[in-house]
Amino acid sequence: MSLIKLKQIEDMRQKILSYKLLSEKTMFINSSRSASFLDKSNIILFGPSGSGKSSFIKSLYRSLYNSPILPPEVMNKLIIRGTYHNEGTLNFTKLYLVVKTDKNTGITLCDTRGHLKMNQNEKEQFKIMLDGNVKDGVKIEQKKERDPLSLWEFWKRDSELFPKEIFDAKEPGINSVPHAVVFVFDGSTDNVIQEEDVHFYKDLVNFSKNKGYQDIHIVLTRIDVFEKMVNKRYKNLPVSERNVQLNMLKDEKIEKVIETLNVNRSNIHFIENYHGENQRDNNLEIDYHILKTLVDILNSSESYMLYYMNQRQTCFAGCFS
Repeated sequence: MSLIKLKQIEDMRQKILSYKLLSEKTMFINSSRSASFLDKSNIILFGPSGSGKSSFIKSLYRSLYNSPILPPEVMNKLIIRGTYHNEGTLNFTKLYLVVKTDKNTGITLCDTRGHLKMNQNEKEQFKIMLDGNVKDGVKIEQKKERDPLSLWEFWKRDSELFPKEIFDAKEPGINSVPHAVVFVFDGSTDNVIQEEDVHFYKDLVNFSKNKGYQDIHIVLTRIDVFEKMVNKRYKNLPVSERNVQLNMLKDEKIEKVIETLNVNRSNIHFIENYHGENQRDNNLEIDYHILKTLVDILNSSESYMLYYMNQRQTCFAGCFS
């Protein structure tokens, strides 16, 4: 069984590393122009602070390259904090999971500041990140004061006021906008999405869908912690019955997320992240679920690109910079 899983993992690694955007879907593009100008797939991650976004990114690198040693440029940019720390990632951070070559498309991961207050300010921050024209490494936060010389600012709500320095001067195009939206939550908690945060995340998902992101992905981290909790709770039951309880409770969590956010069941991924450098050897189960999640997200990335390109075919020359 392990040999079969190892073969599946290696197949997924090769598929991702040789990934070429829309190479098998050009017939769905309503234009005579090829998709060769597409240079990368942009995946953006959102979620509460401490949910495991940065750890998920780290696990993606480790599973894809089969090594516990991450490139220095990745380690220098990733900030990982535990569940009970107030802040992890502070700035909008772009990381290159796969670098573009003549033979493959690049894959970019965008790590974002974790949601803390779930208020209107954070909704507006979410919206401008989906627009795709914010700079790498900037803190996306509203201005504290209005510019008295900019009259237009007085027509804006406080939550909509952002310093111009965080934006790219170049108009966003197909290569700069996010192509896949992923929400990361801690799957080991009793309520994956806290009751007081439900409306906040519903609004973010609905806004994303209105922007054309129909395949929203949900990553639930810490399945290992969840399994330990269930096994401890039902420690007096035989293993087979404990597994029944585990699967039942796992399904209940997933169904609750589906009901809350109105997302496809196939787009919900329960995974375990790698835990620091102490895990020297790669784990087949972790690698399999991490890489399968990435393959599914890349498929959704292509679906969004088709939507984007077909919606904008009349302005092809200017929209795809």
